[in-house]
Amino acid sequence: MIKTVVKGCLVVSLVLGATGCANESTNAVKSAVVKDKATSLENLEYVNPFIGTGGHGHTFPGAVVPFGMVQLSPDNPSKGWDWTSGYHYSDNQLLGFSHTHLSGTGVGDLLDILVMPFRGDYQKRLDNELKRVVSTYSHDQETASPGYYSVVLPEENVSVELTATERTGMHRYQFSGYESAKVLIDLGYAQNYDKAVSTFMRVVDDTTLVGYRISTGWSDFQPTYFVAKFNRPFTHQYYLEGKPFFGSAPIKGDTINRPKTEVVLNFGDLSNKPLVAKVGLSYTSIKGAEKNLAAEVKDFDFDSIKQSAENLWAKQLNKFKVTDPNEETKTKFYTALYHSFLAPQTFNDVDGQYFGADGSSHNSQDFKRYTLFSLWDTFRALHPLLTISDGGRVHDMVESLLAFYDETGLLPTWDLMSNDTDVMIGYHAVPVIVDAYLKGLTDADPERIFAAVKASAMQNQFGVDTFREYGYIPSELEVEAVSKTLEYAFDDAAIAALAKSLGKDDEYEYFSQRANAYKILFDKNTSLMRGKDKNGDWVKNFRPTYVDHRNTDYTEANAWQYTWFAPHDVEGLIELFGGEKPFVEKLDTLFSMSSEMEGSVVSPDISGLIGQYAHGNEPVHHVPYMYSYANQKWKGENRIIEIRDTMYRNHVDGLAGNDDLGQMSAWYVFSAIGFYPMNPFSGEYVFGTPEFQQVDIQLENGKVFSVKQQGSRSAATPYVKQIRLNGTITDLHSLSHKDLLAGGELVFEF
Repeated sequence: MIKTVVKGCLVVSLVLGATGCANESTNAVKSAVVKDKATSLENLEYVNPFIGTGGHGHTFPGAVVPFGMVQLSPDNPSKGWDWTSGYHYSDNQLLGFSHTHLSGTGVGDLLDILVMPFRGDYQKRLDNELKRVVSTYSHDQETASPGYYSVVLPEENVSVELTATERTGMHRYQFSGYESAKVLIDLGYAQNYDKAVSTFMRVVDDTTLVGYRISTGWSDFQPTYFVAKFNRPFTHQYYLEGKPFFGSAPIKGDTINRPKTEVVLNFGDLSNKPLVAKVGLSYTSIKGAEKNLAAEVKDFDFDSIKQSAENLWAKQLNKFKVTDPNEETKTKFYTALYHSFLAPQTFNDVDGQYFGADGSSHNSQDFKRYTLFSLWDTFRALHPLLTISDGGRVHDMVESLLAFYDETGLLPTWDLMSNDTDVMIGYHAVPVIVDAYLKGLTDADPERIFAAVKASAMQNQFGVDTFREYGYIPSELEVEAVSKTLEYAFDDAAIAALAKSLGKDDEYEYFSQRANAYKILFDKNTSLMRGKDKNGDWVKNFRPTYVDHRNTDYTEANAWQYTWFAPHDVEGLIELFGGEKPFVEKLDTLFSMSSEMEGSVVSPDISGLIGQYAHGNEPVHHVPYMYSYANQKWKGENRIIEIRDTMYRNHVDGLAGNDDLGQMSAWYVFSAIGFYPMNPFSGEYVFGTPEFQQVDIQLENGKVFSVKQQGSRSAATPYVKQIRLNGTITDLHSLSHKDLLAGGELVFEF
């Protein structure tokens, strides 16, 4: 059973190692959540951080604040695709608690600065195969809530509590018994693609340790600096991959600098004396980590920091107030919001210093530098959601992307700690920036913006040069040619929209023409997007359901799934099909046909199947809303409801696929409210069907936008009959961002 934190029971389970609340349901314990006088914590009880930690969700359950630099969370010893976050609910062993984690990604990295409380002789405790301390645990003695995580490690006779500030992780360990309490800090620890290449530690005094870890992996070069302070004195012993450094005697005040290092801190007999550690991070220097720690955590008051983390989450989640009796759907909704606000994450120090994409230190006092832009995923719904919930942050995110351009000459495709992983296709920083500019959420110089987005479209790699030359990408000249053609066309439509707003007529005409490239690859004989060779002939042996992961004309998909990717011109796509009737018939077939796919290497990302619609991956997320452009909108409502009910559950295996830094969750947030950004740079949200009786969105301008149901969905009235905006029936199929920001009331009538 998955549990939220219950404060009354928590004292028992942590101090005594008991499981007195293990069999209580989530709903039964909600009344135990303490309410803060200044900030209502009510919505925190609906967040279940364990959703997505099973199956292929790839989320983590640990402590973090909204958009925080630190994600302090447990790590399992298992390796593999389902452990890219460091944790999977199927496991029952821990290696410790590291300070950086990725949420929902398909590739693994980070897991920096591993800390593990343990008992006994370090070398004797090392697992023969893993060469690390391994400790078993039970989910019955594990809890998580926004900003907090706890677990009991019976083999170590220790209860663990974790919380966080923006740049600092805080640990509280309660050891029982009289055997010496020890803490391992392991800088050589790495999982998945990551590898430590240089580590350094120095004991400053008997309560302070500083150091850094430089690693390579998915992120080519990633320096992480830290300072760790403890509320009790320690002696220490350095190790190199389990072997003592300079013999067996501790060398007080010494340093160690090797590719992979560990230190064991011995605190002696702590019998029922809590050990508290505060660990500040920085990506620029040890001095930066010291400044961050000093600014954010003044003392060792764990409960105060935990309360502050809860208040930050309450403030963030309270921007959305749900009125509805269904507790399960509220849990799905607020957990989706929670996962939507983990990234992009803060990257600069409190004094503005940050590690740039050029490998140099920069200062961002004029804006907060963010990283973790999983743009192929998040341009679709996450970033449009942030323009509603966090418009004040959007300018800083735009400046972060533009700073990347200043430092490298190109906008990032997938920014991981100031490294461009180039792992996915498209130049989707473009629609994110254009959307922000057209919505008036950034005052960045428009000429600088245009230069940056145009540079992406004029680069000579990833088939962009071929795209310019042929007007599409021939299949024999570039892998994933169809997907790249379609996504480049979409990004160019965003550039055209920006050019039009700036009065750049020539550029508007040029990029508008490129935005129509999707039409070239539409095969009227199959009514599917199909590859062409450089002579303009269709590729032979076309198999629409064939998949060979990252090795065909389609990116993590097949022809059925990518045919619909023209979100900037749905009307034009309908014309290609020959009108609404054949368009809707093809949509119906997408959802009703067999889910079987051909191919020996079917991408694991293609999950959450309804027919060939694959909700577990991003390229199709807009597709159910395409029915809104035809005369059978009710069919789209049916599919939206089906996806909400089957692809999102209050369970560890509650996500249909990787959450991808919040994109999967952002889809649910929009779709539960009742609309979705079909074209993410258009400032329009296409109507769907609401999940709740009422959702009130507290806007940053002080106004409230309410979405309500009038009547209720039933067998007699299963579909939306009409929609009223501020009392007036709207015959439009979408809501404008401008009307949303004006506040008011949107009513779906059944």
